[in-house]
Amino acid sequence: MASVPTATTELPLPHTNGPDFSRTTAKTPVAHTPQASSYTCPPQAVEGPGEDVPPRYMLSRYASRDHHLRRPMYEKLAAATDLDKAWQLYQDLLQHRPAYLQQSIPHKYLHSFAAALVKKSKSKPAHKARTRTVFLRLLSVLNTIYYTGGQLRLWEWNALIDCAGRGWRKTRVDDFQAALHIYRDMVANRAPGSSFAGDTLIPEHDASRVASQPVQPDVVTYTSLISIAGRTLNPELLNLAESYLVSSGIPPNRITFLAYLRFYARKGRLGSVRSMMFRVMENSWLLSQDGTNALIYAYGRNGRHDVSGSIYRVLRHHLLSEGSVEDDPTIESAVSQLEEQERIVIPPDMKPDAVTYYTLIQVYAYHGRFRECLDVFSDMMTSPEPTTGTLEDMANYVPGTALPSPILPIFRSIFLGFARHATLPDDLANTEYAYDVHEEPTWRPWTLGQLHTLFGDFIELPHEARPSSRTVYWLLVAFAITSGYDRAILRSVWERLEGRYGGRWDGRVRELRDKIYAEELDRAFFERVHNSREQRRGWQA
Repeated sequence: MASVPTATTELPLPHTNGPDFSRTTAKTPVAHTPQASSYTCPPQAVEGPGEDVPPRYMLSRYASRDHHLRRPMYEKLAAATDLDKAWQLYQDLLQHRPAYLQQSIPHKYLHSFAAALVKKSKSKPAHKARTRTVFLRLLSVLNTIYYTGGQLRLWEWNALIDCAGRGWRKTRVDDFQAALHIYRDMVANRAPGSSFAGDTLIPEHDASRVASQPVQPDVVTYTSLISIAGRTLNPELLNLAESYLVSSGIPPNRITFLAYLRFYARKGRLGSVRSMMFRVMENSWLLSQDGTNALIYAYGRNGRHDVSGSIYRVLRHHLLSEGSVEDDPTIESAVSQLEEQERIVIPPDMKPDAVTYYTLIQVYAYHGRFRECLDVFSDMMTSPEPTTGTLEDMANYVPGTALPSPILPIFRSIFLGFARHATLPDDLANTEYAYDVHEEPTWRPWTLGQLHTLFGDFIELPHEARPSSRTVYWLLVAFAITSGYDRAILRSVWERLEGRYGGRWDGRVRELRDKIYAEELDRAFFERVHNSREQRRGWQA
């Protein structure tokens, strides 16, 4: 989202073992001083009153006629599936308002259009350009409702807060501040965006028709703020978001604790993860699919593959045996250990979904567990209930959005695994995988031959598949390392990629392509790529 200055509010110190909701009171959150930002409403977003109003006795007759003529366009706007065309129609209706109509678009159609925008944002993985566009459009529609005498609804405020905090691959402090400004507008009953819009950034509005009544935040509002703050990995912001929930007197729900779980997973705080699971059990909440996948990520990311693997085996057993564990002692043992040692109780009807496979393969690839990667990949491809969805590459999966096909992000994770763990051919003599040429070679992972096999599957994906630049970049880096910077191999790979998917990639991929086709080998460049900090870090690269 657009940059928003950091709030000057004094932030509380971070907690050690998770949120303390024992401090919950019934106090109302205090609205903080608004600050300026570069957010602005799109042109023609908000209408003013008509200047050439006909005599009062003519108003009803002419208004009825014009409303009847425009009604098909209203209905088209409310039922839109192509939101780009619907947005253009929305702007046209605002701009060309007959003088006899008091408002360009009746409120019920504006609410329906807002719902369509929100639904669209939930149907695909987050993407900064797409999410920012949805945010600005939703901001415009809600301002139109506000300034033309309509009532803003709780779900609309919550959706705007959520959109303000999403869109970048890595959530920034500014994204949280943007969401917080929307929250402050909500509790103060101001027009959406007032807290970060300076007088010079948006046109003045006639507030004489404003009739929207205050809307009280709910647990979804506060959970959205906590989730956004958690994604920044900034404990002070997380505590600030938590303070609003505590002050409201509203108890947290299962989704609130799930937001904390993800934060503690990223921070490597497994003790806090266990604390969250204890609270889930205390409240008798069933573990959701999102929560189970988050646990696989939390334990796997922090090296506890025994726990993440046990969770997966139980889910896989449910898929293959309709939930019964009585006929498999190993599964019975896994279920008992998960419950007794980690307080994890997996519902008997829960099975692996697309994100389960993606998460576990990502974990295994990051830690160099090649066999486990392929085993889980094979499980997914041979599952009696195949995972389906949009073939779209994703950097982060946002719970609640439509499930994509996990195949493209799985390939990216495995290619990154090759980039992290493969060894240059010239270095093999110094590794544990070295062998005598007269002996049968020992099996070793992350080799050029294995990469070629995976690449063959990758290039044969269905035609609607569109890998991202990150996926292509890590594929090329993987081939560079496993081949010992063999540019003949790299050129062959590039030509197959270009022939299958085209050559429209980002600057990082284009630079790598230029080095592949350079007259002389730039070994220093490839060494830098091989040893890059991003490659060593690996997660979500």
